[in-house]
Amino acid sequence: SGEQNRFDLAAGLQAATEIYIKEIFTQLLDAYPQYDHLCISGGVSLNSVVMGKMLGWFKDRLADIYAPPTPHDGGLTLGAAQYVWHHILDNPRIEWKDNFTPYLGFSYDDIKSTLENYDNISYDSSTDDEVLDLLDNQNIIAVFGGGSESGRRALGNRSIIADPRSPDMKDLINEKVKHRQWFRPFAPSILREETKNWFVLDKESPYMSFVLEFKEEAKDKVPAVVHHNGTARLQTVTKDDNEWYYGFIKKWHDKSGVPIVLNTSFNDREPICETAEHAINCFLRTNIDYLYFYDENILVRKSK
Repeated sequence: SGEQNRFDLAAGLQAATEIYIKEIFTQLLDAYPQYDHLCISGGVSLNSVVMGKMLGWFKDRLADIYAPPTPHDGGLTLGAAQYVWHHILDNPRIEWKDNFTPYLGFSYDDIKSTLENYDNISYDSSTDDEVLDLLDNQNIIAVFGGGSESGRRALGNRSIIADPRSPDMKDLINEKVKHRQWFRPFAPSILREETKNWFVLDKESPYMSFVLEFKEEAKDKVPAVVHHNGTARLQTVTKDDNEWYYGFIKKWHDKSGVPIVLNTSFNDREPICETAEHAINCFLRTNIDYLYFYDENILVRKSK
């Protein structure tokens, strides 16, 4: 079929990419055997399947592989600027508690005044606990707070979240919210300290940079975030990285027994929502059930 031909072409391109990347880095590591840490950037480093496989290919050669929060081609210029700043101008390194923050966008304090401009929504004060109940009842919830993410992945500040335990949730979101192909997967956001209990490799992945394999006994518990081959592009979350999101997932863990929420970007065939107005408009034209402004603890519903 035409769809199968497209699948075959994509699989072939992916296989060729993996062969090429493996060759390049084998040569690099042979030429510089004294180095055991690798920082990778540029557009292909967003291929999280390759990044995950590199951890296995070079596990005897490298102590760790790092991908920054903005590893697209534009991110290369940031690396050049950092090189000049630290290595040529000799400015000291910044020590981050856990990870460099990806939330470099603006924060907005016009949420309430923006909400007042709409007559087809209702909203009231809410709590994380109420939102957790809604999640448990299979609602799809958009969350908005803090500064927006600077990279290509939604990491909890402009995200759509759902229950990963639901076998129907992936199809539901692809069809009703994202309007995209059935096979497109969703990411698990997981408490960093729980990674070792759910994945074969205990690897930090704060920017969704790596696709890792679920443990055999774990994958059936969260079918909405497992690829067909038993892997996932995970986001590991710590309190220092995102205090609200970490606390929310921790409460979800207590409630559901699962330290994972399904996370996908808050958008519909468009750039990720930036402003409150953009968020409300996206919410209104999709089948997202609720919109939660977590800084203000405001829960938005569509007017019946």
